[in-house]
Amino acid sequence: MRYTLRHAIAAMAAMSLLLICGRAGFADDVNLSRAVTVQYESGETELAQLDNGAKIFADKDFVFDNEPDEILGLTFTRRIYNHHSDATIDAPSGATVYLILGNGSRAARPRDAATAPGWTKMGETSGTWIYKQPLTEPKHVTIPGGGLDGIIVATKNLAVISEKQPDTAHPASTVHMDPALDNFPTTGPSTRPAISQTSVKSVGIGENPSGLTVSEASEVTLTTTPSYFKKLTAVRFATPVGDQMCLARDDALRFIRLTYPNWNVDRAEITFDDKYVAHEGGSIGAAIGVMILSCIDGFAIDPEVVITGGVTVKGNVRAVVGVSMKIKDATSSKCSLVAVPMENLDQLIDDVIYSGSELVTDIQVIGITSLDDAVAAVRVDRDPKMTEAIALFAEVQKSLKDQQSDLKSREIQDKLRKVLELMPQHLSAQILLSIAQGKQPKTLSASASQYYTFLSVGSMVDVLTQRSESSAASSVPSSAVPTSLANLRKLRPLADSNVRPLIDAWSGFIGAWNKMQEGIGSPQSVEERRQSLLDEMAKENANADLMQKMLKEGM
Repeated sequence: MRYTLRHAIAAMAAMSLLLICGRAGFADDVNLSRAVTVQYESGETELAQLDNGAKIFADKDFVFDNEPDEILGLTFTRRIYNHHSDATIDAPSGATVYLILGNGSRAARPRDAATAPGWTKMGETSGTWIYKQPLTEPKHVTIPGGGLDGIIVATKNLAVISEKQPDTAHPASTVHMDPALDNFPTTGPSTRPAISQTSVKSVGIGENPSGLTVSEASEVTLTTTPSYFKKLTAVRFATPVGDQMCLARDDALRFIRLTYPNWNVDRAEITFDDKYVAHEGGSIGAAIGVMILSCIDGFAIDPEVVITGGVTVKGNVRAVVGVSMKIKDATSSKCSLVAVPMENLDQLIDDVIYSGSELVTDIQVIGITSLDDAVAAVRVDRDPKMTEAIALFAEVQKSLKDQQSDLKSREIQDKLRKVLELMPQHLSAQILLSIAQGKQPKTLSASASQYYTFLSVGSMVDVLTQRSESSAASSVPSSAVPTSLANLRKLRPLADSNVRPLIDAWSGFIGAWNKMQEGIGSPQSVEERRQSLLDEMAKENANADLMQKMLKEGM
């Protein structure tokens, strides 16, 4: 019974995660403080996904074949063939690290190091040996290079940092590392930036050391050093960042260079106020774009504004994940305005249905679709109509906070209409007016219903797993189970009708399991509820209409 139940819980958690992964999208912003970092002494490195048929080397056509399922889908370090540099690995507690080493005699040194305590040999495949080490505490280890494969590291969350020593033949880098040198000027005009330094607040999603998903507002600063000569200047990060952040920076630069190809700038560097923490996430693209344009055009950025959004090479601002969490963090950081992608409007409406109108009342939420919109929202010298709209909505905020007026009053609605007349992209005004007029949806979208179901049960999956392995009902006390049941009860009337049977199945299973742990339930009842839950999940997966509905909603 314990074995079956424990694995059923894990399977159910995985199924829930798969159902909502498109909405949750936690891959967008990952805290590199929880990443496994690899530092090669020398040699080019790129990060790639480990799958059967994936190239092992950057410069050869050898591929992985018949690899264990356990390592498929992981990120690995793709290296140059026969360049066996030493590798230093730093991994946080909770990570599982894999080493892929050659099995020839030339690979003896790294293989000997991998047989040290803690590393377990998984087997031999594709002419390589695979070693594994799950970590219960942080690990710092250097593995000597050797063999044709060198040291290939694979794990779920992986980052590569720059070389320890220069190597002109094989300079160390990642696939999206900053350019090594600033180039000569390209064709086109040259621009002398109007100001040398500017800052903006950006907010991203990551994980704290305990593994919880958190949001964090951070001030980002761009500093430029003037030059008499024009050049195609690289914008570098002063601290280690991940590939997604580099890609966001690169696309913002590509768009801006269509107008400003060359700058009279010797160096341009981006720093963070929390400079001792590594950063990752593509949602910083809009912030980078407005900082570059701020330096070039000379406009000041409002310090009370937070911005989030990815940027395309065409200058469009794309949706981000965790928009509700980011707005709440901007509010708690005492900011007055947050600029978010217009593509997040549907998700924002769902979050207001679930969390309440305070999400868009306590702070002014502005929608942006392009870098031009982003600049208009963050600059101090805004367009007069936008300035008037922001001031007018501030009056609405004060009236609602002081309870001088009700949202449904004619005065408040007239002001909201005027805000939207002046500034159609004012999402706070748009959503509040919709609520006041009774036009706001009463239930969540199907995708949001799945998302909040996962949030409701995700916090207690580990508790159920621990209890399933415990002989004493009171040995693992936790408030997670009653909290999850309460969250499911809150969610049910708000959920899409197609998802309510799943919520009921989860509630029944958790309740039956909790009763058994308290000594007033039976294993038979738990088994019946478990089977009902699995059946309901299977039904949802087989419901083509529901799946199509969720795809249209952005799953």
